[in-house]
Amino acid sequence: MRDKSTAEHLLEELAAEGPSPGPDDLIRHVYRPVTVSDPAGWPWPGIITAWWTDHRGITLCRLRLSGVPAPRWAVYDPDRITLLVKGGC
Repeated sequence: MRDKSTAEHLLEELAAEGPSPGPDDLIRHVYRPVTVSDPAGWPWPGIITAWWTDHRGITLCRLRLSGVPAPRWAVYDPDRITLLVKGGC
């Protein structure tokens, strides 16, 4: 069994902070490039592939980090997850 990468640990840390949507919940599918800051402040490239907001107003994103095989639902924290500009003016 191989050791988990730093990116996998970071994604697990972010995913552990909140709930996850159920099968009947309204999920908005997207493709948004992001950078995610680890606790030391290092940026990690990633993609948000969906958004979901629970009944309390907590916004989650389905986040995939570069080098990690599967995305995870994580609480969207704009201080740690930075949306990158997709283009335009």
